[in-house]
Amino acid sequence: MKIRSIINYITLAVAFLLMAAGFRDDNFFMAAMLSAFITGIIQVFLALSMLEKRNSNLLNVYFLITVLYFILLTIFGKQFFTFIVPPALVILLTYIIYIERKKEKLINPN
Repeated sequence: MKIRSIINYITLAVAFLLMAAGFRDDNFFMAAMLSAFITGIIQVFLALSMLEKRNSNLLNVYFLITVLYFILLTIFGKQFFTFIVPPALVILLTYIIYIERKKEKLINPN
C-alpha cells in the first residue's frame, strides 16, 4: 500500500507543478493537461490493483462514479460535470488510499 501511496502522490505532484508552471509559460498548460490525463489512468490502475486485495465500499463507490462519469460523457459530451468529476475522483481515490494505508498500519505496525 505504501508504494501505491507514493505513486499517487508523485503523479499528483507532477500534475500540480506543471499546472503552476503554466501560469508562467502557456506551454506548460498543455503538459499539465496531458499529465492530468495520465494521472487519471494511473489512478484507475491503482484502484484496480487495490480491488484485487481489498473489497472496500469506498472503492466500489469510486468505480461506480467512474463508470457513471464515462457513460454521461458519452451521452452528453463535454458539459459542466466533465470538468468537476475528475478532480473529485482524484480526491476520492487519494482519500481511499490514505484510509487503506492507515488500516494496513494498524494491522501491521512494523
